[in-house]
Amino acid sequence: MSTSIIINALTTKAAEIRGQIAVLEGRISQQRADLGHVMATLRMFDPSAAQPIKAKHPARPRATFFAAGEISNRCRDALREATEPVSADEIATKAMGDKGLDAADQATRSDMARRLMWALHRLESAGQARKVGTGVGARWALT
Repeated sequence: MSTSIIINALTTKAAEIRGQIAVLEGRISQQRADLGHVMATLRMFDPSAAQPIKAKHPARPRATFFAAGEISNRCRDALREATEPVSADEIATKAMGDKGLDAADQATRSDMARRLMWALHRLESAGQARKVGTGVGARWALT
């Protein structure tokens, strides 16, 4: 009895996955056709533009946890309040606590820490922060 339930569930799941693959393959075919049209139009305006064009990866979606400008502000505040250099992971853990998120959720914390690292590097470029150390153990402080 339980075997037939498992077989039925797996068959249903396989059918769903095959359906998703068919939809994605259709989208790929449409994208290839669109690219062909764009390239043909480009060659009409510039026949020398036949060389391959490097692919541009789509931008990652914005973090839904933060408002515009909040990430940089959090970094500045954390660096200002710290008595010693702090890591991006420490800032992420505090931000998750402030937002009511589970700090044990490794995927969310890693995503937040990555976004905070980008902001910290921008602050460093602007001369507002400095990096102490290198690699995974790098920490940050105000300049």
